[in-house]
Amino acid sequence: MSRSKVRNHALYFLGVLTYILALIPFFNINIVRAIILIPIIAYTLPIMEYIQPRIMAVKVDYKDILLIIVTLIPYIFMPFNVYLAIPASLLILTFGLYLTKNTMWGNVLGTTFEVSLSIVWGTFIENHNFLLPAIYWILYIFTGALYVEYKIPFRKLDKRIVQISWIISIIVLLLLSLKNPLPLLTLIEPSIRYLKPGEKLKSPKEIKDLGKRGSRRDIIFIILLAITFIMSTMIHI
Repeated sequence: MSRSKVRNHALYFLGVLTYILALIPFFNINIVRAIILIPIIAYTLPIMEYIQPRIMAVKVDYKDILLIIVTLIPYIFMPFNVYLAIPASLLILTFGLYLTKNTMWGNVLGTTFEVSLSIVWGTFIENHNFLLPAIYWILYIFTGALYVEYKIPFRKLDKRIVQISWIISIIVLLLLSLKNPLPLLTLIEPSIRYLKPGEKLKSPKEIKDLGKRGSRRDIIFIILLAITFIMSTMIHI
């Protein structure tokens, strides 16, 4: 009797939002490359979905390694910049954490690695404004992943870790946005959520609803970031 595969909807959802973010502010980008990137992402995400649980279970064989290499091939030919060290470092750390059975931090950094691909994709489509929106997105999702792990009943994560992570993120973004403060408006809602994370969930059954609420907030964050960044970019033209 066959069983239908349970898809990792969160992975695909974040992948699509990360692609959209890589396009911000949507002008002065290479449209042809933006279109070429779509099929590359379309096969990158399913492979990430397939590989992640195998790495978590430390059941990687030579076929999986071959699959990873095939996935990396188009990225080898993409333009290089020093900021690519961010996703590369996150990928290595994620592998290391899963291999040492540190699932919680592996999940957090694995999620952060996925959204850090906005740096790779933004570079490829020649978006010269990609860096600041990418940093907003990466820090937002990193703390968001910590927030989710904290809320899970069986995770032993102190809420102060979530709060400290977001305070540091705010400081970093304030410093980076001194000449471009309008996008700071996007930090209002997540600041309320992350600085006052509330109590843990009472049951694992509530995790699904937490994910749905988080997805809606992620969409709002992207929309606000796009609007404020477009407005601030136009002001400075």
